[in-house]
Amino acid sequence: MHAERSAAATPLSPSLDYMLAVARLPMYDLRPLSLCLHIPDFFAEADPDAALESYLCYLKREATLHAVLLAGTSSVRQLGFDGAGAASLPERALDALIGHLRRHFRFMDGDAGDYEAAIDATTMAPGRLRRLRERGFHRIRIHFDGEGVGPERLPVLVDGARGAGFRSVCVALVYGMPGQRLGRLRWMLETVVGAAPDRIALCHGSKMCSGTALPGSVAQRMQQMCADRLDMASYTHGGAGRYARLPGNTAPACAPGGYGRPSTHLVGCGVGAVAAVGPVACRNVSVLYDYYRLLDRNELPVERLLPVDQTEPYLMQVKDSRDADQ
Repeated sequence: MHAERSAAATPLSPSLDYMLAVARLPMYDLRPLSLCLHIPDFFAEADPDAALESYLCYLKREATLHAVLLAGTSSVRQLGFDGAGAASLPERALDALIGHLRRHFRFMDGDAGDYEAAIDATTMAPGRLRRLRERGFHRIRIHFDGEGVGPERLPVLVDGARGAGFRSVCVALVYGMPGQRLGRLRWMLETVVGAAPDRIALCHGSKMCSGTALPGSVAQRMQQMCADRLDMASYTHGGAGRYARLPGNTAPACAPGGYGRPSTHLVGCGVGAVAAVGPVACRNVSVLYDYYRLLDRNELPVERLLPVDQTEPYLMQVKDSRDADQ
């Protein structure tokens, strides 16, 4: 009896807590899945290619654990990439990753799915847009930070993506990098607006560089400048720094089911990723060493479950960022 009480008093790991919570969800909730893969930038590593290769191996292992946990429940409707390194993912590495995901998850066929690839405006190789479209991607996100890109480059990429058959083109505008001035940001905004993408995502670049954040007043002024210019260009704010070209619509689009209940289950993989399966939400560890250590023990790299008061607002953000442009 004493041994049973001691065992019962032993706290479960966050990974096991999450798995048990998901296992208790009703089987009739067959909403499709949204896979969001977080890929950090390994540019500062001594061997960036080797570091990325190791990370992708662990990312595949985490995805496999999620696939086992959710086996037989639903198909993947959405696929997206996040993180500073997502846009520079080599083609061979991307092919291997997508092949692994397709072996472990059921993907919706044809145009029923909604899969987004990320590219870098400065390193985009000719012909890659069509190859990405042929691999089943329907959406493209172009990373643009204004460095090494002439004013004619971005419109060519946007037009090329449309010509390749992508049904939605997004430009991720990275602003607020260390040393960036308002005049430079104004030029970047005009370049993006001139390219006329379907969507624009504002990404605060200073958050990617530890210890180099801009003063709060400057960051706020930059953010307001972006919002004002995009509003003048008829882009509608859809929440979480995302804007869509929806003339005449002044409110974010709502997914079926209303606020707080997105039309998909979010499965986040990678360092610092967030998952929201039904009412159960969790955040992964943010330290790379801990991420590898937990996966080496065949555990999901969960740092903690999000408490109830944080779950609903996060689900609203998921709905806005994933479904507002449907």
